[in-house]
Amino acid sequence: MQDIRNGFTAGQIADACGGTILCGSPAASADGICTDTRALQPGQAFFALVGTQHDGHGFLAAAEAAGAPVLVVERLSDGWRLADGWRLADGWCPTAGTTVVRVDDTARALLALAAWHRRRLKAKVIAVTGSYGKSTVKEMIGAILAGSAVCTVAPASFNNRIGVALSLLSAKGDDDYVVLEMGTNHPGEIDELARAARPDLGVITAVGEVHLEGLGSLEGVREAKAELIPHVCPEGTLVLNADNMPCASLAGRFSGRTLTFGLAAGTTVRPECIRPSGEGWSFSALGWVFELPNGPRHNVLNAAAALCATTALGAPVRNAVPALAHFRPPHMRYERLNLGGVAFICDCYNSNPPALRAALESFLLESNPGRKVVVCGDMLELGDQGPRLHRQLGCELAASGIDVLVAVGELACHFLEGWHSRAFPTQTALHFRSAQDAWSPLWGELRPGDTVLLKGSRAVRLEAITENIAAFLNSMGKEAA
Repeated sequence: MQDIRNGFTAGQIADACGGTILCGSPAASADGICTDTRALQPGQAFFALVGTQHDGHGFLAAAEAAGAPVLVVERLSDGWRLADGWRLADGWCPTAGTTVVRVDDTARALLALAAWHRRRLKAKVIAVTGSYGKSTVKEMIGAILAGSAVCTVAPASFNNRIGVALSLLSAKGDDDYVVLEMGTNHPGEIDELARAARPDLGVITAVGEVHLEGLGSLEGVREAKAELIPHVCPEGTLVLNADNMPCASLAGRFSGRTLTFGLAAGTTVRPECIRPSGEGWSFSALGWVFELPNGPRHNVLNAAAALCATTALGAPVRNAVPALAHFRPPHMRYERLNLGGVAFICDCYNSNPPALRAALESFLLESNPGRKVVVCGDMLELGDQGPRLHRQLGCELAASGIDVLVAVGELACHFLEGWHSRAFPTQTALHFRSAQDAWSPLWGELRPGDTVLLKGSRAVRLEAITENIAAFLNSMGKEAA
């Protein structure tokens, strides 16, 4: 749910969404949009979204009771739970004067309203997509722009139809910038999102082997990300990763200004003098020295992407120095935790082949007195290529020289197939069906001084390993962090 201070009338909602006012007044006003009755504030319109677990149509009485002046629905049913005094007459209508707008699809209607709201904003819109790094780049862009402008940044994981719609709708009339994140797992998704957002600047962080179940191939991933380009304002800017060839190859598809970031010569923003700095990294670019206080090495390239975007928008480079120096990666992105003398690096928000490789590259640069242990969860949504890619990564993990591999999940057994083809006898591998099964044997295997990387897809919930270890240590009266 997003709180929106720009108002809407029921008539505007109906017109924007192609809906029909079933009862009430077109002049009924709402000062916000809500999709969750638990967070609904009086005066907000309620959209009854239909999800896999919940159907908002079952909460209409609660929404009206909480003070929603406008309800947006996609169907009527005698089976609804009706409050006392409510009646059915040419559609469902409460006696309290609540206005009901009927649409074909409430999720599509929400995005349509967001597209309408976008047209009345003075803010410039930045859209960030890519196979990996997009959340971090989005946050970095927002942090830099906030140094001299009013900026709305999409919350974590708000990168699908509903999330992008709510992010756009959260923008205020006095915003200078709105920073959006766009994800996809099937063709046409980014096209729909970008059509609504009409970005002034687009960023594609990288193209890699992700969501192959819905996108089919690396070429399919590239074409899905390229759906952003036709919707970037022709007078705007496209930012691409010059080090990632599938991404760099998209440069010729945009008629406006194209800027690049990366380590390759000739890029617009090229990080140099990259070196460890405490738990993070320092680098120079654009004549300035930047410090990233924590996070993996590939955050240097994420920072370069953010610098490329913000300087294109006219933000002073000097604003980026303190913004990056105080930047903290999003939750579960290379977060550090010490448990009982063992250093854990929790990078388990999601996983795919390029993201695992990037995390491993940074992990191997970690200085530690003990062994290096990698806990790999399933990489999901890879379709028929899943087993092959897991085997390939298993080979690479063994060749990297790590001491212990812990594979977690159904597909993770294929990590071990690749691992055993390359591993030396001194290297150890274990396999568990779930994080709950893995935590205790893993903890029994670890020794003080070891460093552990956790990397897996969201559904595997590898963070349960550190949560259980911390709870165990607390129950034993030992220091957990």
